[in-house]
Amino acid sequence: MLKIISSIIAISAFSVIIKVSKNKIKYTVLGGTISTIISVAMMNNGYKTFTYTFVAMVIVCIYSEILARIIKTPSDIILIPSSIPLLPGSYLYYTMSHLVHFNKEKFIYFASQTISAGLGIALGGILVSMAIFFIADIKNNWVKKRN
Repeated sequence: MLKIISSIIAISAFSVIIKVSKNKIKYTVLGGTISTIISVAMMNNGYKTFTYTFVAMVIVCIYSEILARIIKTPSDIILIPSSIPLLPGSYLYYTMSHLVHFNKEKFIYFASQTISAGLGIALGGILVSMAIFFIADIKNNWVKKRN
């Protein structure tokens, strides 16, 4: 619960910093809350870092794409703040800390977790972007054939 509350505060602050309009902040906070709930639930059920970041990112990307069309705004306005809770901040911190302190075993562990989280975020975003592109292409071809 504490992670959800802290992510709501962080997403709200980040949305203000990047100048998201006041009437759209509620959508970024909802998206961030969704990503936090999904990642925490999956992490608590034993899923690996890549899996829970990938699934959470896919769901948040779909959420932002759908909502962007409903409220007529670019999906990035919703997606970027909503994906903040998925960033591997603590993993990156511990990776660098163990690198500086020459702790090879822990460095390798945290570096692999950082890379896994980054790959999960990137691949989740790419998968949804490609799906949206193909759906739009199929729709445009269908409209052209009808006319």
